[in-house]
Amino acid sequence: MSGNNDYEVIIAGAGSVGTPAAMFLAQAGFKVLVIDPNPSTGQGSNKRAIGGLRATHSDPAKIKLALRSLDIISGWKEKYGDDLEWYKGGYCFVAYREEEEKTLKEVLPVQKSLGLNIDWLEAKELRQLLPDLNPHDLRGGTLSPGDGHASPLLVNEAFYRQARRAGADFNFKETITGLKIERRKIKGVITDRGNYGAQEVINAAGAWAAGVAKMAGINIPVTPDSHEAAVTEPVQRFFHPMIVDLRPVKGSAN
Repeated sequence: MSGNNDYEVIIAGAGSVGTPAAMFLAQAGFKVLVIDPNPSTGQGSNKRAIGGLRATHSDPAKIKLALRSLDIISGWKEKYGDDLEWYKGGYCFVAYREEEEKTLKEVLPVQKSLGLNIDWLEAKELRQLLPDLNPHDLRGGTLSPGDGHASPLLVNEAFYRQARRAGADFNFKETITGLKIERRKIKGVITDRGNYGAQEVINAAGAWAAGVAKMAGINIPVTPDSHEAAVTEPVQRFFHPMIVDLRPVKGSAN
């Protein structure tokens, strides 16, 4: 390929998927361009995340990916010098019903086999660790002390700086409007500001990924799902593990 508008890889989206992908690809020597309609990195779903980092999943691929992510984030300050507000407080999934207890215990063998540090604690043990838990009907829960929390904005900005340092280009306030397709192969992207050639195009548009895929005639089941978070003024930390209660309540979708 030749020309200033030709790249080996073009990434749609400068969020928590696209920006790290740009960094690692650029560090590996690829010529990379990231295109995002927002004015800066991490301005889509990323800035609305609460920052939890955990490997407590049931799918082996997600567990492996999350464990690698935990390694990267927990070691970032030592390697690159940036403070990501990483805090290793752990995750605790509590069970108040037989259904949740069964689900949590069933995935334990898979999680442990892939190297996740996680155990089931009976109700009495959990109450010793977390005395403020509601004891009524508490059956127990899983504890994974290696999980934690980091600032989504600081994380994405740190990946952005390293991606730029490695040579990746970022075009903000630019929207992909179409794909250049030749013989069923994507050869680049069309935007509201110009055309770009590419050997590979990565769809990292997050909640908007279905729209990008549709430009290639592909339907992917990505639908934005609204979650709720309560944000307060800074307060002194009053528990260490992030507590997750899986019980459905009236009006919930879980």
